[in-house]
Amino acid sequence: MLGLVATLGLGLRAPVQAVEPVPDAAYLKPHRMVAVQGGRRLNLFCLGHGRPTVLFDAGLGGSTLSWRKIQGEVAKTTRACSYDRAGHGFSDPPPGPATAEAAVADIHRLLSAAHVRTPVLYVGHSIAGLYGVLLQALHPEDVAGEVLVDPSFAGQFQAMTADLPKAVRDGAAALYRGQLGHLKACAVTRPPLPKDCLGHGNGPERLPPALAALEESQVSRPSYIAANASEFESFLPGDANSPDQHALQAHPADFGDKPLIVLTHSRMAYPGVTPDQNVLIEKAWMAGHDRLAGLSSRGSNSVVPDSGHFIQLDQPQAVIAAIDKAIVQLRAD
Repeated sequence: MLGLVATLGLGLRAPVQAVEPVPDAAYLKPHRMVAVQGGRRLNLFCLGHGRPTVLFDAGLGGSTLSWRKIQGEVAKTTRACSYDRAGHGFSDPPPGPATAEAAVADIHRLLSAAHVRTPVLYVGHSIAGLYGVLLQALHPEDVAGEVLVDPSFAGQFQAMTADLPKAVRDGAAALYRGQLGHLKACAVTRPPLPKDCLGHGNGPERLPPALAALEESQVSRPSYIAANASEFESFLPGDANSPDQHALQAHPADFGDKPLIVLTHSRMAYPGVTPDQNVLIEKAWMAGHDRLAGLSSRGSNSVVPDSGHFIQLDQPQAVIAAIDKAIVQLRAD
C-alpha cells in the first residue's frame, strides 16, 4: 500500500511531499453563499481550475474545515470545491430533518444553482459515504466518480455487531441512543452550553487558535446542534428502519464502470469490547467497504497505513493520491 500511495498520482504531481494546508484565513468567513431553496443558502468554497470538478463533503458534524489539508493540493491540478451542509459551518439551517435524501437533494440543487460543471468527482468522509452512494442512485448524471474516505454504509451497525454477543450488541445500541438523546437535550439547552454539548466534526486535530475559536462558535449554535442531532438520528446505526437505511434500500446504486475508490482506516479501538471482538468489528467494516467498492466494475478498497477514521488528517497524501488516480482515469475516458 505504501508503494501504491506513492504512485497513484503519477502524471499529475511530483512524488509524495508535505501537503500545504489551505491558509487559515480562508475559513474565517463564508465564501459563496448559494441559494438552493428559496432564500436558504449553502456555503460553497472553490479553488483552482480544470475538469472534473472535485466536490468535498464532510463527515457527521463536519464542515469545509475537514478538507483543509486536501483541497488546496487538489486545486493545483483541477477545480476543487468544498461546501457546508445545511446547519453546518456557515450554511443556513435545514428546513426539515437532516436525512440522506435531504443532503442529496441539496447537493443536486447546489451544483445547479452554482453552475458547477457536472459530472463531479465526489469525495465524501464517513456519513457522507452514504450521501455519495445515494447521489449516484438518485442523480447519476451528477457523478463522474467517487472517492469515499472511511465511509459509512447501509446496514453498518447490523453488519458490525452480527458476530458479537447479544449483551454487547444491546450495549452498543444503548450507547448510540444515549448519544442521540444527549444531542437532542443539548439542542434545547440555553447558552452557555456545557463542553460536552459541543461537537468536533472536523476531526481530532488541534486547530490553530483562530480556527479553533471559529469552530467553537459554530458548533455552539443551537441550529448546528439540532442539525447534527437530526443527521445522527436519520442514520442511527442501531435502527434498520431509520430514514437513511430505508432510502438506501429503496434506491440501490449501480456505478457501472465509474471510478470508485474506497479508503479504509488501519486502526480503530471500539469502546466496551474485547480485543477479539474488536477484530470481528474491523473485519465487518472491511467487508462493508469491499461491498461498496463492488458497486463499480472499477471499484477498489485499500487500507491506508497508520490511519484512524479521519484519514484526511492522519494521511492526507493517501487521499490526495486516490483523488489523483480517479482524475487520471476520468481524463483518460
